[in-house]
Amino acid sequence: MGPKPGPATGQEKEEGTGHAAPPPRDALLSRALMQEWLAWQCRMISGVIAGILYLPGRALSVATVWPDAAKTSPRFAEFAQRALTERSGLILPRQQCGENCDLLAYPLLVGGKPVAVMVVAISMRPEPQQRAILQLMQWGGIWMESMIRQQIASDQAHFEVIFELAAATLEPEPLHAIAMKITNLLAERLGCERASIGLRHGMQIRVEAMCRIARFDPRSQLVRAIEAAMEEAVDQGSIQLQPPVTDARPLLNRAHLQLAGQHGQHNICTIPLPGTERAIGAITLERPAGEPFDHGSIILCNKAAGLIGPALELKQREAQPLPVKAWAALGRWVVQLFGPHHLKLKLSLLAGAGILALLSTLQGTYRISAPATLEGKIQQAVVAPQEGYILSAEVRAGDRVRQGDPMATLDDRELELQRQKWQSEREKLSKEYHQALAKRDRTALSILRARIDQAEAELRLVEGQIERTRLLAPIDGLVVSGDLSQSLGAPVKTGDLLFQVAPLDSYRVALRVDEGGIRDVTAGLQGKLVLAALPETPLEITVEEITPVAVAGDGSNYFRVDASLDTPLPAVRPGMQGVAKLDRGQRSLLWIWTHHLVDRLRLWAWSLGI
Repeated sequence: MGPKPGPATGQEKEEGTGHAAPPPRDALLSRALMQEWLAWQCRMISGVIAGILYLPGRALSVATVWPDAAKTSPRFAEFAQRALTERSGLILPRQQCGENCDLLAYPLLVGGKPVAVMVVAISMRPEPQQRAILQLMQWGGIWMESMIRQQIASDQAHFEVIFELAAATLEPEPLHAIAMKITNLLAERLGCERASIGLRHGMQIRVEAMCRIARFDPRSQLVRAIEAAMEEAVDQGSIQLQPPVTDARPLLNRAHLQLAGQHGQHNICTIPLPGTERAIGAITLERPAGEPFDHGSIILCNKAAGLIGPALELKQREAQPLPVKAWAALGRWVVQLFGPHHLKLKLSLLAGAGILALLSTLQGTYRISAPATLEGKIQQAVVAPQEGYILSAEVRAGDRVRQGDPMATLDDRELELQRQKWQSEREKLSKEYHQALAKRDRTALSILRARIDQAEAELRLVEGQIERTRLLAPIDGLVVSGDLSQSLGAPVKTGDLLFQVAPLDSYRVALRVDEGGIRDVTAGLQGKLVLAALPETPLEITVEEITPVAVAGDGSNYFRVDASLDTPLPAVRPGMQGVAKLDRGQRSLLWIWTHHLVDRLRLWAWSLGI
């Protein structure tokens, strides 16, 4: 993969110079360049004992020395720091430096900022010769400064091109339009007759775009020759030049020779486009004879390829249809799985496969879990026998009662008045009856006898109503519902439910089984019930009846299943809730934990028609 462009340097202007501030020195001076320049300077001066090039920083550091076996002294560094501070060349005669030589130092400045400091130790010379040597060092520094400025200008031009390429690749346009912009930009900036971009399609590379050509015939000889040159460079994983550079390593260039010979462009440069895993294509640039690709153009192309390669790969993936994307992702996953890398992924998958195999072998008890409520097998209702008002309440929900115990009383004042009325009416009619009997008036006797019987019937009716105002417990058991202590004086109508009493010696368990598990529930199935009030005591239950009608509730459908409580405890009470689990035998742990998910996936696939 080609080198990526470094961060752009600042463009701050030095005050009064009119030049751009240079990039950091490590971006300007390579070690080979420093050694070559120092050796050239020292050879120009006769009688040089040693030459040292220091780089500024928090503390001066030695970049290179000449000759290689030369020894440095702490006095050299102190002298160099002095020249760097004063920003001018200095001369230190032997009498002052304490060495058997004269010292000369000159700081190398670019844009007013120090880049390096050169110190040379020479044999003793008179002062005019020392100044002449310092002048030579200054001229050498000017030459180096000129080279660095040219490099800065070239890098700035490269940064502009790379910035334009980055802007083009980030535009929300189709892949072909972006490739066209890139080829047109490269051809214009690099002075190429033709620029082409090819992308990998399977095992082959196909030309995606050519500069200044909106449409082209992919079967033409020119296009096929360019594709062959691109494949030649990509297969060898290197930049391919035609004619080749003499000091470069030998590469196969048959396709490039044919492209140059048959189509007239004698200078060709093909740069592979790097992707995330492999080269995704190549860029082929063509120039006429007499205009070879220089080193700067090749570096620019290499940087551009490193920038636009991943962007074009992303665009190419986005343009693919969904099945192709899925197939490519599967292929990458298979490569990661069976390839020589990604050891952690392989170990994780191997461990997962081992766990699945173990779970499919180990057996466990399959249990159907369902919320459950404890109910009495029978429930006796206590209702209002007549209209009236609540006078008192002796019990409420949760109280234990015995048969005949008073539970509540209705107001009987109106009934007492009616009873007194009919008692008076009966006594009055009795007196009239005795008077008629004394007179032996048979007709009056018959009428009065009938009226007396009517009064006695009314009186018995009222007395029965008064007796029914006392509500008594119908059976021994527990009051499971009803609390009239908060409704004293409230009116009731005939038939209103006031209490429910359940016996304490017979229970049933009402289970709410989800529709996904009802198929495995059958009559006679045994299980266990754990009540919230008694979590430490599981109770044995047996399924007796399954209600074949689903009930909607809590966002799902469930079926009511009635089960008997095999071993009731004295502490249990009707209305207690808990969780019941019905045993369905032994199954593999993998099936137990995944069968609900598998059933949902099957239903989803069926709904989609798969």
